[in-house]
Amino acid sequence: PGIRVIDLCAAPGGKSTALAELMNGSGEIVALDKYEPKLKLIAEAAGRLGLAEMIHTSVGDASTITLPPADLVVVDAPCSGLGTLSKKPDIKWKREPEDIPQLATLQRTILANAATLVKPGGVLLYSTCTIERQENQEVVAAFLSEHPEFFLEPASAWLPKNVVTEEGFMQTLPHRHGVDGMFAARLRRQG
Repeated sequence: PGIRVIDLCAAPGGKSTALAELMNGSGEIVALDKYEPKLKLIAEAAGRLGLAEMIHTSVGDASTITLPPADLVVVDAPCSGLGTLSKKPDIKWKREPEDIPQLATLQRTILANAATLVKPGGVLLYSTCTIERQENQEVVAAFLSEHPEFFLEPASAWLPKNVVTEEGFMQTLPHRHGVDGMFAARLRRQG
């Protein structure tokens, strides 16, 4: 409660509404998306759940947007989606091998811009729905090498150890956990 959150790449709004509920009516969430029609989904969900006063939508490009800094910046990055093949098998026909390095470049750009939006002492949460190291661990490693003001907070402080990697990331794998393949890293800006 009481914090300012920026949710980059926010549509359809599940993360924004979940965070707003945890904030108990106190604080502000800026839900940003590049495509204006997608913002309607966020506004509708916020209205339906009685959270419209807390969630403010805005059109913008996550890789270039400038906003006042926040306590928490969430980047659920555009990715290959290869962790969701069980629900979306058509992905394997829509993706080409060259898509992954291109997406990793975009993810690094978005993450670098997101870093400028985090207050000292604040948190940058990076997540994807892929199991590709190039989009996950390698993006975070590159970010940390270029942004020494941030450090990884091990996911073991919040999550069960069976979904935490040796490096401290959250990683689910369909064959091991029975859910979609997902990745997350919690990065704290030094205060």
